[in-house]
Amino acid sequence: MTRLTAAAAIALVGTANAFTVPQNSLATRSASPLKMSDEDKSPASGRFVERGVSMDQDGKSNVWAIEPKMEIENKSSEEKTGGAIAAIAGLGVFAAIAAGILTNLPDPDQF
Repeated sequence: MTRLTAAAAIALVGTANAFTVPQNSLATRSASPLKMSDEDKSPASGRFVERGVSMDQDGKSNVWAIEPKMEIENKSSEEKTGGAIAAIAGLGVFAAIAAGILTNLPDPDQF
């Protein structure tokens, strides 16, 4: 019984480090906000420039909406139709195989 208690104590002490905060310099580094692109920084000063906002000569701020980038479809309607037909044909083949297997199962009342 004492051997089991000693083994349990050693296991608990060994796993205690799993719940401590790492002390390396990578974990203590300050985090910067993530950006999707580098377009938000002006190249000359390197400081953050807010998009959609500007100041005019009188010092008044102008705010406008930025249009989202448009997505262009690369597939033609023939390619989309061909893909849909292939998907429907695959589903039909699966249904036919499943129906064939399920109708030929043995009767469970025979056992």
